[in-house]
Amino acid sequence: MPSTPMQSLSAVAQAVSEDRDPADNRDPLQPPATNDVPMAVRLDFAVLLTEEERLALRAPDSPFGRLPELPAALYAAWRIRIDLNRAFDLNTAAGYAGLWVWAIRDGRREIDVLRGPVAEAKDRLAETVAQPIATGLPVGLPWLAALLWCVRPDLQETFKPTPEAIAGYLGWFIRQGVFDLRCGDLLPADHVELLSGPGEASTPPPFTRYLEFTHAARPDLQATFDTGTFEGRRAFLKWFFDHGTQEFPTHPGILERQSQIVLEWGETLKRASAEGAASGGAPAAPDGPGKP
Repeated sequence: MPSTPMQSLSAVAQAVSEDRDPADNRDPLQPPATNDVPMAVRLDFAVLLTEEERLALRAPDSPFGRLPELPAALYAAWRIRIDLNRAFDLNTAAGYAGLWVWAIRDGRREIDVLRGPVAEAKDRLAETVAQPIATGLPVGLPWLAALLWCVRPDLQETFKPTPEAIAGYLGWFIRQGVFDLRCGDLLPADHVELLSGPGEASTPPPFTRYLEFTHAARPDLQATFDTGTFEGRRAFLKWFFDHGTQEFPTHPGILERQSQIVLEWGETLKRASAEGAASGGAPAAPDGPGKP
């Protein structure tokens, strides 16, 4: 009796989602017939890929080199979600990078089991793919930024893949792209160190660069929180820790540093008030001292 070839979990899940017997051996290259991720895949995304599917995982080249290989779980999601299947052509750099961008920005929120594979790919996504020149920044361009560039024709038009132009793109990515991609928790260590540094505004309470860039990246936040005032900055800080970290996943190192510099500023303010009271002067106003 001939043996039945082993099917991948994505193929089995596709059959289950279409209410048919997985043994029907439907052509695995046919697109899925549902947008839903069936329970079989939600419970276990550790797919067993067929040889044909392994070949389909081969990453195309980009101006920055061979794109990072997709996690098997992400590939399985693409196989069974008709919207992803139609939106991203994995034979092209734009489509392959586009699926990565979707997973980082939205997919890990839509499908819980994608969070682990994206987090596990952090080191690969943080690898430097280009060393721009004349940036004045002590960081290189990571795959995170390169993936976003590959899917944005507007960025490709503005920033050509040359060392000089990529320098401008790196500056844009740090100030804006991190928030467009919602990848603050996946940033390489040198980017975290840069963004954890003190911002330039002298109005307290003090912000890290990351918080200043967060505010600058969103017109609605600018309209809601006037960071030129003490009350506006304090309200923005509260919004960020209550809600902003959900909208913009943030590296723990940045959160720790933001909390630390506000605490240091508070201690400085307390000492100034105590010294003023001891000398008979008036306590310092909340917007008195600048950065610690």
